[in-house]
Amino acid sequence: MCRQRNFIHTFFLLLLLVFCSHVQAEVTADFITETGYDKGILWKVSSSKGKNSYLFGTIHVEDPRITRLHTKVLRAIQRSKTMSLELIPDPQLQQKAMLAMLYTDGQTLEKVVGKKLYERSIKAMSARGMPAQVVSLMKPWAVMTILSLPKPKTGEFLDKVLYKLAKRRGIKTYALESFDEQISVFDTLSKRDQVKMLKQTLNELKEIPAQFKALKNAWLNSDLALLESLSMQQLESSTNDSSFKENMLDNRNRTMLERMQPRLKEGRAFIAVGALHLTGKAGLLKLLTQQGYTVTAIH
Repeated sequence: MCRQRNFIHTFFLLLLLVFCSHVQAEVTADFITETGYDKGILWKVSSSKGKNSYLFGTIHVEDPRITRLHTKVLRAIQRSKTMSLELIPDPQLQQKAMLAMLYTDGQTLEKVVGKKLYERSIKAMSARGMPAQVVSLMKPWAVMTILSLPKPKTGEFLDKVLYKLAKRRGIKTYALESFDEQISVFDTLSKRDQVKMLKQTLNELKEIPAQFKALKNAWLNSDLALLESLSMQQLESSTNDSSFKENMLDNRNRTMLERMQPRLKEGRAFIAVGALHLTGKAGLLKLLTQQGYTVTAIH
């Protein structure tokens, strides 16, 4: 039962990570962006009518340096009457996530990836406490993303901490996306790209802890430009699907922008999404500015 709980927590974690756990430790200048929104993980969003809200870029990990909320973040939540998250982390969602990882049409992992890659996957997932009979039914992207994350310990990742805090304070919570919308980003990946990503992940298992550390340090330094650089460099090397970034980030940014409008019009909204959704030319900060909002970094 304990293994099953860890399994569910791990999958829920990976869904919210926005494909930024598997990163390169070195970044070239070519990947550094200059959008004017390169520093800051907490932003004040002000409408032309004087309504103020907050936009918080999260990283979905258990590290206490991250889950111990900064005073400025706590103060922003105290001033807010609503909280919007990508998804609401309830038990129903966790069960859906578990089922979404598995083939239900007669396919198996071995059939899709071949015997050699399958056996490597079984060995790596076994070290995570995942039984072979479960792994045999998993989709390649699901195995890849689980192996790209640190082993779960408490299940108390940042989004869950925020959600619990909102509940304790009686703050009304909203979801910016549905589970089906998030999962479709992964399920629409071609089998070829899924296999390529899984193989690359298995080849780099020893490097992943250092890569993940680089990602966390960038977040702790409020360095959105570096977060984007680390992620985009890896993304370009791991998939042939040119539409993946658009589906993973750009399209979702536009959807979330639309769905946060009622909260922004009310004011005193606290909106928390993966930090990668904030930055870039199609990021939420840029999109909000284009709609007439003023965004100001406060942490």
